[in-house]
Amino acid sequence: MGHRLAESSSRYLRQHADNPVDWHPWGEEAFAEARRRDVPVFVSIGYSACHWCHVMAAESFSDEQTAATLNAGFVAIKVDREEHPDVDDAYMAATQALTGQGGWPMSVFTDPTGRVFHAGTYFPPRRRGQVPSFAEVLDAVQAAWTRRRDEVEASAAQIAAALGDQRRRQAQLVTAPAEELGAPHPDHDGVPGPDILAQADDAVAGAIQALLAEEDTVHGGFSPAPKFPPSPLLGLLLEEAARNPESPAGPPAIRVMEAMGRSALHDQIEGGFARYATDRAWALPHFEKMLADNAQLLGHYARLSVHPAASRATRAEAERVGRGVVDWLHRRMLLESGLLASSLDADTVDASGRHQEGGTYLMSDRDLRAAARAAGLGEDDAERLIALNRGVPADESGAAAHIAEDTPRTLHFDAPPVGEERRVWEAVLPVLRRRRAARAQPARDEKAVAAWNAMAVRSLAEAAVCWADDGLLERAGRLGERLWDVHVDDAAGDDAAGDDAAGDDVVDGGGAGPVVRRVSHAGRADAALGTLTDHAQVISACFTLASVGAGAGAGAEDAQRWLDRGRRLLATLRTRFVVEDEEDRPALVESADGGAMLTAALQGPALATPFDGPEPGGVAAAADALQLAEALVATADGDGLPDADALRAVDILHHAPTAAPRAPMVVGASLQVLRRVAVGSPAFRVLSATEEDLAAVRRAAVLHGLVVEPPAAEAVGPGRPLRLSVCLNAVEAMVCLPPETSIAAALARLGEQPVA
Repeated sequence: MGHRLAESSSRYLRQHADNPVDWHPWGEEAFAEARRRDVPVFVSIGYSACHWCHVMAAESFSDEQTAATLNAGFVAIKVDREEHPDVDDAYMAATQALTGQGGWPMSVFTDPTGRVFHAGTYFPPRRRGQVPSFAEVLDAVQAAWTRRRDEVEASAAQIAAALGDQRRRQAQLVTAPAEELGAPHPDHDGVPGPDILAQADDAVAGAIQALLAEEDTVHGGFSPAPKFPPSPLLGLLLEEAARNPESPAGPPAIRVMEAMGRSALHDQIEGGFARYATDRAWALPHFEKMLADNAQLLGHYARLSVHPAASRATRAEAERVGRGVVDWLHRRMLLESGLLASSLDADTVDASGRHQEGGTYLMSDRDLRAAARAAGLGEDDAERLIALNRGVPADESGAAAHIAEDTPRTLHFDAPPVGEERRVWEAVLPVLRRRRAARAQPARDEKAVAAWNAMAVRSLAEAAVCWADDGLLERAGRLGERLWDVHVDDAAGDDAAGDDAAGDDVVDGGGAGPVVRRVSHAGRADAALGTLTDHAQVISACFTLASVGAGAGAGAEDAQRWLDRGRRLLATLRTRFVVEDEEDRPALVESADGGAMLTAALQGPALATPFDGPEPGGVAAAADALQLAEALVATADGDGLPDADALRAVDILHHAPTAAPRAPMVVGASLQVLRRVAVGSPAFRVLSATEEDLAAVRRAAVLHGLVVEPPAAEAVGPGRPLRLSVCLNAVEAMVCLPPETSIAAALARLGEQPVA
C-alpha cells in the first residue's frame, strides 16, 4: 500500500511505507483525489525520532482493519513535520485551538480543500477513559461527513477564518506603526532615541521580572513539567548579564544551565541534550536528540564558559558540557555529506522489532558496578559511583523506593562530580562509552535541515572564539561551506520566484537571486524552497563567520565572501518573504510556497509567527539576520546600505515590548535583537591589534552581542598596540565612538551614549 512513500527522501515517510494504509505524501495530488472521491482527508503529522509516532504506527496504522477504514472513507496523508514546518505550524494551531493542547503524532481531519474540522494528537487503539479509540474517531468523523455535511463545512470555514484572523492579528503585532517603537534621536545623527531605548530597557526588565516570578528555584527553569530547555531565552539573559553585571538576568540563566548540565537531560556519557524532560527535576528525559536543540545549547554553554557572572567552577563545567556537545555532533551526527543529521530517535529497536524508549541510555546499579570493576576501581569507588547517580527508572519518575540493583535508570547528578567523585567518574567514563557503543543504538534521521545546520555553524564558530580553538573554527567554516554548497541554489533565479504563494502582495516581486533549499539527503538538496527561518538562519551564519574570521584563509578576502553571500541572501529574504497587509504595512510569510491547501486552511498566506518555540520563531530569526546586516554589512562598503524603504529589524519587533511582561518565554529571541537595535546595532572596529588582542575582541563581541568588522590586513600583527572603536551602525547613524586602548573602555563608551 505504501508504494508512494517507499521512495520518499523522508525517513519518517519511509517508516510508514509498509503500512496497509494507502498513504499519500503532502501535496495537491492527494487533495485532488479527495475531491474526486468526495471524502475527507486524514493528515497524520510526525517525525522519525518521535516515540509516540512509533507507538501509534504500531497500534493503528499497521492494523489491517483500521487501515481498511481509513482507505475506504478517507484520503490519508503522511507529513514529515521537519520537512514541512509550515504545514505542521498551521495544523498545530488548529489542533491547539480545538483541543487546548498539541503534540505529535498530530491527527488532523480536513475537507478536500485543506480546511480543518476535527483534530487531536495520539489516539489509542482502545478507549482509555474519556479518550476515544482511533477507530471510534474515524467512525465519528465519517458519520459527520456523510450525515451532517453542512455542519462540517460550516465548522471548517469557521475554523479557517479564525486561524487566518489569528495569524493576521499576530502579524499586525509585529509591524505596528513605526512611531510606536521610537525614532532616531534628532541630535545624534540617527543614534537611537529615548523612546526605543526606554522601551527596550522596560521590556527586558519586565520580561526578567516575569521570569523570576515563574522560576523553579529548586530545579531550575521557568515552567512545570514537562520542561524544555529555554534555548531562545538564554541568549537574551546571558547577553544582558554580560552587558550589566548587576542585572538580575544572570542568576536564573546560570541556575537552569547548571541544572540541565548535571541532569539526565544532558547525556552524561556521550554528550548532547535530549529534547525535553518529563519531570520537574530534569531527571527523566524524553530521549530523542535533536540538532536544533543542541545547536542552540552549544552556543549558550560556550558563552557561560567565559561569562563574568559565573563562578570558576561553573565556567569549567560549562566548557565540559559544551565540548561534549561538539564531540557528540562530530561522532554521532556528522554525515558523509559533511552536514549534520537532524535527529536521533527516542527509541531503540531490539532484535524482535520492539521499540524501547531510552533503551540505549539507561544504566542499572549493577551496570555501574561492573563498569567500575572493568575500569580497575575498587569496591569503595564502585559504591561512590552508584551513590553519585540520582537517576530514576524510565517509567517511574522519582520512585526511588522501587529502584533495585538491576533497575535500569537514567544518569542524573544532584551536583557536578568534584574531587573524588570526579576522579571516579573520569576513570569509568571510557568503559561506559564502550559499553554504551556495544548496545543497540537509536536510529538517525539523516536528512540535513538548512536552518538547524546554520544554527550549528553559528554556535560552533562562537564556541571556537570563546575557547580560542582554531581547529573548531576551521570546522565551523567547513560546515558553513558545505551548507552553502548543498543548500543554497545560487542559480534559482525566477524559477523559485514562480513558486511563491504570497502572490501579488509580495513586495518588489520575486526576481533572480540565491535561495535556500530546506532539506538535503546524501548531499543532494530537495527541490522545496526553504522557509523564512531557513533563509534567515543561513544569513546569520554567513555574517557570523565573517565576524569571527572563520574560513580557509581567515583573511579579508574570506570575510568578504561570507559578507557577500549573506547580503545576497538577505535580498532574497526581503523580496520573497515580505507581503503587504491590509494597511499596506510589511508582513512576513514563513512559507513562500505553501500551496493552495495552506492558503485555504489559514484563509490567506502562511504568515510568520512572532513567537518562539523550542527554536526562535520566523520573525525573530529574520530580525536577527536584519540586525546583523545593519551592524556588519553596511560598513563593508557603500553598496551594503539598504534602500531607505527596505525592511529593517526595527520594523518587525513591535510585538516584543507588548508581549515581554506577559509571555517572556516566547519573545526572548526578539527581545535580544531589540536590545541590540536599541543601542544602534553596535560593532567593534579594530584599528590596531595583535592576533591575541583580536581574539579577545571577538570573544567580547560574542558575549556582549556585538559583531566585529573584518579588520584590514595591515591592522593586525605582532607588536601592534590595541586601538578599537565601537561603531553604531544603524542605517542613518554610522557613528563611531572615540577609539580606546582596551575592550572594557570601548564597551564603557557604548554604555555612556547619551539618549536625551
